Parts: sequence; structure tokens; C-alpha cells
Amino acid sequence: MTHGMPILRVRGVALIVSNPRREVLIIQELQTKPHLGKYAGMFSPPMETSHKGEPDHSVIARLIDEELPGLANFITVESERRGVYRIVPRVWVSLYAGHIQDSLLPTPDERSEEEIGGYTWMLPKDAITLWLRQGAREMLSDYIKNKSGAVCRHCCPPAPLETSVPL
Repeated sequence: MTHGMPILRVRGVALIVSNPRREVLIIQELQTKPHLGKYAGMFSPPMETSHKGEPDHSVIARLIDEELPGLANFITVESERRGVYRIVPRVWVSLYAGHIQDSLLPTPDERSEEEIGGYTWMLPKDAITLWLRQGAREMLSDYIKNKSGAVCRHCCPPAPLETSVPL
């Protein structure tokens, strides 16, 4: 319950950005929001919650602006959705892929530094070994397999922190 109203359904997008070396951009969560399956210290591809009725392409643009500052003119996003993932009950995330022609990292600003940090490029097979936000492991695994049209109704809870490999 939030503000006396039940949470019906939350939508969002995730964006796996790759560079020419086939590495993906991984961020570290700085805030804990259990209702969204994330805890401070976890890693994931960039993700953003949708506003009611907001189309995915608009959410992706906002995600790039807010979570990947300075990269808006360098990322090319594929138009086709790669998959959809129920990361926690009532929270569904659509996965998209994007590409960047260099290994630029975002230039964090005060907005983005409050929620995320630790931007790094890594091979997807290495990213899977991190302490990942719920749903991120399935997204990265499907990305590695170049799977399109994935539907994951039950994402696995994250492994305990002590079993994950630090950056």
C-alpha cells in the first residue's frame, strides 16, 4: 500500500547498452527500494519506472537523460523490445538494447548521483557474477543468448551479497 492506495501495476524499461568491445554498461544502485526489487549496492543495467500512460520510447529517453547524463547523442536504441520481465510482483520491465560507438561513461550530475553510480563497462558473462538487482540476471542472460521476445514471469530473487563477486 502506498498513500492508502494499493499498487496495481508498475511498468518500466531497462536498457542494455553495449560498446564495440561487446561490453555492457552496468550501474550500481545507491538507494533501496524493495518494492522495485533493488537494494543499495546492487548492480544492474539502467532501469527507469514509467509514468502512467507513458510510452516506452519516452521512458527510454528519460532514462538516458536522467541515468546516463551526457550520452544522449551517442546511444542508438533498437526500436524492438527484447523482452518483458516481471521483476517483482506487480512490476513489469520491458528490455531494450542500445549501442554506443565508444566506451564513453556517463558524466554524473547531482540528479543521477542520488540514485545510481559506479558506472562501468564489463562483459555480460562477468556482469552476471555481480550482486544483481532482481530481474537483471535474466535480462543479461537473455541478452547473451541474443534472445528476442522473452517473457519472464518469475525472476529469481538476488543471491545474498556475500556470494557475489565485487567489482
